[in-house]
Amino acid sequence: MQPAPDAPNQQAHLEWDEQGQPLSSQFADVYFSNENALAETRYVFLANNLLPERFAVLTADQQLVIGETGFGTGLNFLCAWQLFEQHAVASARLHFVSVEKYPLNKADLQRALALWPELAPYAEPLLTQYVALHPGFQRLVFAGGRVVLTLLIGDALELFGQLDGQIDAWFLDGFAPAKNPDMWTPELFAELARLSHASTTLGTFTSTGYVRRRLNDAGFKMKRVPGLGKKWEVLKGTFIGTQVTAEKPWFTRPPQPVGERSALVIGAGLSGCATAASLAARGWQVTLLERHGAIAQEASGNPQGVLYLKLSAHHTSLSRLIVSGYGHSRRLLEQLQKGTDWDNCGVLQLAFDAKEAQRQTQLAAAFPTDLLTNLDRSAAEAKAGIPLPAGGLFYPEAGWVHPPALCALFSQQPNIQLQLHQEALELRRDGDSWQAWNGEQLLASARVVVLASAAEIKG
Repeated sequence: MQPAPDAPNQQAHLEWDEQGQPLSSQFADVYFSNENALAETRYVFLANNLLPERFAVLTADQQLVIGETGFGTGLNFLCAWQLFEQHAVASARLHFVSVEKYPLNKADLQRALALWPELAPYAEPLLTQYVALHPGFQRLVFAGGRVVLTLLIGDALELFGQLDGQIDAWFLDGFAPAKNPDMWTPELFAELARLSHASTTLGTFTSTGYVRRRLNDAGFKMKRVPGLGKKWEVLKGTFIGTQVTAEKPWFTRPPQPVGERSALVIGAGLSGCATAASLAARGWQVTLLERHGAIAQEASGNPQGVLYLKLSAHHTSLSRLIVSGYGHSRRLLEQLQKGTDWDNCGVLQLAFDAKEAQRQTQLAAAFPTDLLTNLDRSAAEAKAGIPLPAGGLFYPEAGWVHPPALCALFSQQPNIQLQLHQEALELRRDGDSWQAWNGEQLLASARVVVLASAAEIKG
């Protein structure tokens, strides 16, 4: 379950010292060492988690998952990404999961990352996708799906408590325990243990005895090791506790598929192309069948589609999913040609009657203003530039997209074989594979089939 985006989107408040280093006003603490930030990150988090060796032994289509408490400027993520590219095989994947209660705004993030020119090849794509980061689970995808960053925007204990996954290496990097005690509690360490397994490692810059003892109590075996520079000691460890299993069999994670990972997707509209791209990014070989001579020839061929949100003030599960999906979609559009294929012009949803106006007022009170805001008639007219019958909700980051351009972006991903003029009329099962047939002609076969043909699917 995704977390409820019920709190305002709180951003970090920064001060900058005379060397241009950022400091947190909320916690009166530095984001990283003023003297050797890169060296400290590479030692405390990368080396102490044995990441060079672990990246090097990843096999094709394997992934390593890193969990982090405190995304901050993204320095640890960028260093991990750089190291991953240096040591891992081309088909391996990195998933980085990090929580941040007070995300930096884009301008501050850009200023902070400019301190490390050698990380620019990784910082630039991060900055490009650093939009629509609203409370909840937000996913950013890089390197054609090879590197995924999942940002948990909000309280660490709440969000890690809702995370279902397994972490291979932990970076504990919140502000110092004396400055930010909520990030170093036994309750949070218990959640880290729940998400760990027998090979999970942990590194942190602090050597505080309280932290070491509480991590040991949670199931980690921690020890002090030499630090860097003015930091005499840091902590590193491994998880030796009992892995928590699902209480109910229907919550048990399914086994990893073995053998060939091939999929057949029928229908090259928006849903089919998006499904094919998602599978391809995870290393699947995908055949995409389309009966027409080009993609996006049915409903997905509309010249313009509107991207906005349909939410509930009660923060239903659907609303939480929509907020996360909206952010992911919004970041995807950054890869298209702005002004031609999409534009973040904002979307105004008018209050057409009193009941709708009341609903919009409730929504505006329930969500952050950078997600949506309620405008009166005069303010709405100023936004629209034309006379209007009423005010309404304004979604400042929303806009429009040319659906065929988005379909093209999806379908052109590696690992996708697009076959046009191929109408699948029948599916047959052949051993472990599905076959798509048109009369006596076999069109394609794969281990998994996805039907994305809307009303054309016949039972």
